[in-house]
Amino acid sequence: MSQIVYSNGDATVAVGAGESIAVATIAEAQIYELVGFPNYPVQQDLLGTPSDNTITVFGPFANGATIQIEAGATEVLYNVGTNPTIPELLGGNKGVAVVDIPTTAAATSTAVLNGIIDGIITSGTALAVTATLPTGAVMEAAMELAVGDTLNWAVVNYGGANDFTVAAALSGHTLGGSGVVGFGTSGSFVTLKVGASSFETYRVA
Repeated sequence: MSQIVYSNGDATVAVGAGESIAVATIAEAQIYELVGFPNYPVQQDLLGTPSDNTITVFGPFANGATIQIEAGATEVLYNVGTNPTIPELLGGNKGVAVVDIPTTAAATSTAVLNGIIDGIITSGTALAVTATLPTGAVMEAAMELAVGDTLNWAVVNYGGANDFTVAAALSGHTLGGSGVVGFGTSGSFVTLKVGASSFETYRVA
């Protein structure tokens, strides 16, 4: 899942253009961007000092960046991508947001991706909503996941009349089981990385 910098260690991480880096640690760590000019030594520009197991995201960096992580008394978890997070901490930690999707028009790839990453999608509209899963390529770019890694998430449909439907992506991301979450109910899903830019989401409850 996430990469690790062990206590009192350090790591230099390349972040691509348009990407961000997410970090989390219990004890305080220092996160720097390495900057410099020709014929001058590289300088450390302090970006922040995350702690308290809060997921902190730095970026996006329009032209990419080289990031230096200096861990404190506890290990640092980090992940890089267009929408990175720390999957190991989702569910009971600070920094997790509920993603509300009120209409089909609002069910963009980004919104659904955020819901999968943050762990919960809600919808309170009386309208029928269809949310299409992000493509495998979008999922691949969002964060670093290994084949076999999973993300658990849920849909809560507290609208007054119609279904919330999760649909398969156009490419690289299939759906197993029913994607229909009836009004006044919830559904649980697990998303599995099965290969490069290839994902499968299953309805589990």
